[in-house]
Amino acid sequence: MLRKWLWLGMVALAVAGFAQTFTVIGSSGWGAAVNADGKPAHFRYEVRKVTSNDTGRQILEGFFRFAVLNRQERAEVTIDLVRLAAYWQRLTPDQKVAEFQGPAVLSVLTPRGGRRVRGQLTVLVRDNRPQGAQEGAPDEIAVRFVAGDASKPFVFRGKVMRGDIVVYERHQPR
Repeated sequence: MLRKWLWLGMVALAVAGFAQTFTVIGSSGWGAAVNADGKPAHFRYEVRKVTSNDTGRQILEGFFRFAVLNRQERAEVTIDLVRLAAYWQRLTPDQKVAEFQGPAVLSVLTPRGGRRVRGQLTVLVRDNRPQGAQEGAPDEIAVRFVAGDASKPFVFRGKVMRGDIVVYERHQPR
C-alpha cells in the first residue's frame, strides 16, 4: 500500500511540473531597410521575454545584428547586441510595437583599419503589416547606439523594403 502512495505522489509531482505555463512575448525580423536619405541597412534579430505564469520569473534572450555600408567613405558600420537587458512591447489591433535594449558593440571598418566601440543600443520596431503581405505601410526599424561619451550617437531610422518584422505574444505549456 505504501508503494502505491509513493507512486501516486511521484505522478502528482510530475503532473504539477508539466502543468506550468509560460507567456512568451517577442519580436523577430530580417531584411533591408532604407532611411530617408536612401541609404540601405541590413538587419537580423530575434529577441524574446519568457515569463513563467506560475512563479513570475522572467528570462530575456536574443540577438541583434545590424550593418550599414557608407559607399562615399568606403566604411562599413556593424552593431552587435552583447546581451539583451530589457524588452517591452505594445500589442493592439491597430499597433504592434516592440522596443529592446542592451549593451552592444559598434564596429567601423575602413580601408585604413577598424575600431570597436562599446555602448548602449536601443531598437524600436513596428510590425505594420501581416507576415508576407506586400500592401500597406511597410514595417519600420529605428536603431540608436550611444557610446560612453554620448556626444554623437549613431542613429538609423528606416522602412523595411525587403524582409519582415514580426511582433508576437504566445502562451505555451511547459
